[in-house]
Amino acid sequence: MIHDTSQKILITGNEAIAIGALKAGLKFYAAYPMTPATQILHFLASHEHQYKIIVKQTEDEIAAMNMVIGATVAGARAMTATSGGGFALMAEALGLGAMIETPIVAVVVSRPGPATGMPTWSAQGDLRFLMHAAPDEFPRIILAPGDALEAYQLTFKAFNLADKYQAPVLILSDKLLGESYFTVEKSQMLEGDFGIDTCAIGINAPTMGRVENKVFQRYQVTESGVSPRSIPGTPNHLFIANSDEHDEFGYSEEDSENRIRQMSKRMRKLETIVKDRALDLPQWYGDESADATLICWGSTKGVCIEVMSNMPHRQSAEEADVKSVNVLHFSQLYPLDVAAVKKELAKIKKSICVEGNYSGQFADYLFEKCGFKVNERLCKYDGRPWFVEELVDKLKT
Repeated sequence: MIHDTSQKILITGNEAIAIGALKAGLKFYAAYPMTPATQILHFLASHEHQYKIIVKQTEDEIAAMNMVIGATVAGARAMTATSGGGFALMAEALGLGAMIETPIVAVVVSRPGPATGMPTWSAQGDLRFLMHAAPDEFPRIILAPGDALEAYQLTFKAFNLADKYQAPVLILSDKLLGESYFTVEKSQMLEGDFGIDTCAIGINAPTMGRVENKVFQRYQVTESGVSPRSIPGTPNHLFIANSDEHDEFGYSEEDSENRIRQMSKRMRKLETIVKDRALDLPQWYGDESADATLICWGSTKGVCIEVMSNMPHRQSAEEADVKSVNVLHFSQLYPLDVAAVKKELAKIKKSICVEGNYSGQFADYLFEKCGFKVNERLCKYDGRPWFVEELVDKLKT
């Protein structure tokens, strides 16, 4: 049989992330080369003139994140990418971006750590790191695509989310997803809502003659936690982007009441994100009546779905070593709509959480947020991906 391949694309997860960013209106990309995220830098640099963007290889990851913040404050859509060690260097600047409430999109393509670890192998050990990176607490969004198509779609979505909620959006990938090749239908990359939404940055038309500069409440306390936004040079929209705690105009202010107002305002964004249903619920795959559910996130999606199709359905109660399974895959991890996710978890007969880290970080996360305790954890942390055969064998024992 001859298959028509003219409508298919062969693409890696890293390339899909880069293309999703271009589709979203990326104008500035800054990064320091770090395996296994370097391919994103190479891809965007090779298309810099074609798409009229600026691609900057910085001296280190600290500079990369700070440049992205500067470009975003100026009104450009900007992104950086790195791995866990590089993201550690970015953490302080990440907090700066959160404090001045400017949109940030950062990709972390994970590898085993700590320190240099195993640069050319894969891991899912950075989930908790991304949740808590930088001092104190601030709202952030974490997305974890499971294949190239999701990498493309979620990267596009990341820019709209960052602009809408004026908060960092972190895309958590890994070596397996980033450097693996996928076949994607061209039509799938065109479907869906791909409208660019900058959420009324507040750029006024140029004013002729003398303009009186007036300060405005860039950090105005609002019910949603999202304040009016502008960019430098906009008439009558003067403000300070200040890394210190500040008042509604951006002036440094350490008064306790102001601190409570501003901190509470920023954190209310998490409630607003959940209320807006800005993030999708986990996706089910397979038979609802399955004996057990493989809970997975990010790049373990593919192997879990393949395992599902390789598990024979139980024919009788005596065949206790053979299970039928379905899959519940999470790609939009933080914040969780706890009430809605609990309803999905309640459908599970027996839960098996499949992860690429030592402790079962996502299983712990579900227990922390939803009070849901998985029945079994399958964790792999040798840098190799899960293989279908080994997962099937473990499920039969």
